[in-house]
Amino acid sequence: MGTQDFSGRPTAIPFSLLPPSREQIVDRAENCLRHNPYLANKNVQCDFHEGVLTLRGCLPTYYLRQLAQETLGPVSGILRIVNEIEIMGGAR
Repeated sequence: MGTQDFSGRPTAIPFSLLPPSREQIVDRAENCLRHNPYLANKNVQCDFHEGVLTLRGCLPTYYLRQLAQETLGPVSGILRIVNEIEIMGGAR
């Protein structure tokens, strides 16, 4: 995978211009969740496929469910977030 220069020779795409891999996106998303003091010790996992990041797990409130989703704003490469986090506990 690459481009060609004016002489027709193939050139490499700079590493910094390559889109992040699936593993990089999942790592970055989970890192954001771990570094949020409200979510650091919670059971939330991420999965990424074709631009869609899916959140799964259990949280005690709808507020934390929404916070988990909003925390992922700075992660590049995500086109859409599907929030499948379940609410467990006293929230009604």
